[in-house]
Amino acid sequence: MEYRIKAYYREGEKPQALRRAGKLPGVMYNKSLNRKVYVDLSEFDKVFRQASIHHVIVLELPDGEVPTLVRQVNLNKRRRRPEHVDFFVLSDEPVEMYVPLRFVGTPVGVREGGVLQEVHRDILVRVSPRNIPEFIEVDVSGLGIGDSLHAADLKLPEGVKLAINPEETIAAVVPPEDVEKLAAEAAEAPPEPEVIKKGKKEEEEA
Repeated sequence: MEYRIKAYYREGEKPQALRRAGKLPGVMYNKSLNRKVYVDLSEFDKVFRQASIHHVIVLELPDGEVPTLVRQVNLNKRRRRPEHVDFFVLSDEPVEMYVPLRFVGTPVGVREGGVLQEVHRDILVRVSPRNIPEFIEVDVSGLGIGDSLHAADLKLPEGVKLAINPEETIAAVVPPEDVEKLAAEAAEAPPEPEVIKKGKKEEEEA
């Protein structure tokens, strides 16, 4: 699924002036491109709430359409509103991105009194922009108490490859008394790349 938003090139407009006018300054980039742009803040907020980092956002620019993924959003600390956005421009080259996981089925272990722990709600993969899946389905119906499902167990769509350790736990069914222990272990895992950041981009204020 892809989303669309009108975008405009910045030809000298100051970021602060754009923000006062209800616009969101940003940049679109990849290895061979770096252009300053801006979008309507309210329109971006609406689109990003649905697309997040998981779906393609097509920038409708005056001279054409550009498929992108949001890589970072800077937030104003006090107002809790976006102040700058980075759009990564897609090409034919594979890209690493997070794809949502959709858990289906009721685990055998849950019927026996266990608790399903969804350790990951999305997963980092490497995929061609043409083959980005809307989600990856995860069947957990066969998990009993004490069983776990790992990244290597996922049935990935054609053209999609794991970009994380295949031994990474995706979900597990645990006895009720082990829930707190599992949550503590998940908290110790290496953090995923931060998408939403607070503060301003200093270079944008120049």
